[in-house]
Amino acid sequence: MKLLFTICSILLLSSTGQGQLIDFAMLDTAKVYHSLEEALVSPRQVYRLDLSRERMKEIPEELFLCINLNELILDKNKIVVIPDKISTLRHLQKLSMESNKIEVWPDALCRLTKLKELNLGDNDLARISDDVGKLKQLQILILWGNIIGHYPATLTLLSELKVLDLLHNEMNQEEQTRLSNLLPDTEIQFSTPCICTFDDE
Repeated sequence: MKLLFTICSILLLSSTGQGQLIDFAMLDTAKVYHSLEEALVSPRQVYRLDLSRERMKEIPEELFLCINLNELILDKNKIVVIPDKISTLRHLQKLSMESNKIEVWPDALCRLTKLKELNLGDNDLARISDDVGKLKQLQILILWGNIIGHYPATLTLLSELKVLDLLHNEMNQEEQTRLSNLLPDTEIQFSTPCICTFDDE
């Protein structure tokens, strides 16, 4: 694997090609790679990569050679940390890391300004980054099954957001009302309000 990584690094550095953003409506027609080894044969030609259920504890360094990724799925692994290097995948339109062990929403995630769908459901997130408002193109945000206690006012900047899934996050009625007011044009999915308090300062 190290040899393959070295070869791919040389090829990538020697190439002068530019990144490519696929039309979102056509993204589902692109080939999906299910093996990192296969993807690394021609990393610049990989637009969709699904590495679900690979028992990964971290995102492999080699993955970032696939600089043209428009869709990345890492569901049902054991990933704890989203590295800052995620921001180098600047063409990502869909990112799904559902059912991992992620505890922190890194600010680097908010530099993926092409994102239209972000799924971090079923993790251990306690707060949403204050920089979330930078995701101007985001249409779907899935955060079900976390422990979120901080919902920044910058959520109101997500003018394109159509769906926000907050099921199975403990929230009181006051907090649900506050979020509904922040995002009046967004379909927000709540569970039954709880008797609990939150700090959104």
